[in-house]
Amino acid sequence: WILKDYSSKFIDLSDPQVYRDLSKPIGVQTDVKAQKFQERYESWFDDEIPPFHFGTHYSTPGYVLWYLLRLEPFTTMAVHLQGGKFDVPD
Repeated sequence: WILKDYSSKFIDLSDPQVYRDLSKPIGVQTDVKAQKFQERYESWFDDEIPPFHFGTHYSTPGYVLWYLLRLEPFTTMAVHLQGGKFDVPD
C-alpha cells in the first residue's frame, strides 16, 4: 500500500513519484475518488447512522481484530471496536 507504481518493470525506490501520498487514505488517492466519497458524505441522510466517508475498515486494526478475534486481548478489542457487541450487522 506504499507504492503506487505497479506497471513499471523496474522502479527506483529513491524516486518519490513511485510512492502514494501517505497524507491521504488509500481510498482517496485520486481526485475522482476523493470527490465520490465527499459527495456520498454530504448527501447522506439517515436517522440512525451518521454520515461517513468509508463504509468498510480502511485500517489495519479492523483486519487484525477480525483474524485474531478468538484470542485475548483481541476479543475484547474487537468488542470495543464494534460498540460493545461482537458484531454490528449491516
